[in-house]
Amino acid sequence: MSKFRREEDEADKWLREHDPYYTSSDRDKRKKMSNPYETPEQEKRRRETEIPLSNLNSYQRVQFKQVGGSYTERGEFDL
Repeated sequence: MSKFRREEDEADKWLREHDPYYTSSDRDKRKKMSNPYETPEQEKRRRETEIPLSNLNSYQRVQFKQVGGSYTERGEFDL
């Protein structure tokens, strides 16, 4: 997985010109919308901070199961 920012496409360019949400520099602006979308910079930051489920050890999987889902005996994740 690349940590580089994705290239802006035509939709991003249109949003930059017409949507104040897109160009806003407010922190936590995702919490201000019911259906937020991510700018390329937000996507990059999320990828850098999130840990993939496949990188969790057994103890962390047990902790995660208590919070967000469960793993089967074969190691398959089920919500």
